Amino acid sequence: MDGATVAAIVVVGVLGGLNLLLVLLALRRLREYTAKWEQAGLDQLLERKSAPKAGDRVTDFTATTIDGGTVSLRDLKGPLLAAFFSAGCSSCREVLPRFVEYGKALSGGREQVLAVVAGSAEQGADIVEAVRKVARVVVEPQTGPVSQAFNVRKWPTFVVLDRDGTVRKSAGDLREVTPARP
Repeated sequence: MDGATVAAIVVVGVLGGLNLLLVLLALRRLREYTAKWEQAGLDQLLERKSAPKAGDRVTDFTATTIDGGTVSLRDLKGPLLAAFFSAGCSSCREVLPRFVEYGKALSGGREQVLAVVAGSAEQGADIVEAVRKVARVVVEPQTGPVSQAFNVRKWPTFVVLDRDGTVRKSAGDLREVTPARP
């Protein structure tokens, strides 16, 4: 073998080794991002799972509110407006003032309104503080029991629920489920 052939083999070997190293690094980075997505609930967002639809039935749930009370489907006294917010959601924060105004105007008060904040209490503290006077508030993980019972996989989501647990209306925009003036 002459020197040029040996040099070509060495260059191809080095390039192949570098290529293998880059692929391994990319796979490692992809695993890190996948873990972060799953932890933040972004995997569900990327799957584009939808909110419940009119006519769907909510499964029974029991959750503890931030005030230490419990809320469950069995305990509903009448129609319920359920709002689902995520601690990492900027759209959720934008709709808060309208949600609070609407909640204040409801004749049934806090008993007719449930706000579910997905994420940690620290991350969603501003959302909790904004809605706690007009709603019973539950803080839970992205795939917590209330979100699962309602089949909510995107935020914000607003659901009007009948007394028997049937979804009357559901949308990502509060204006689509509530009249202009309560």
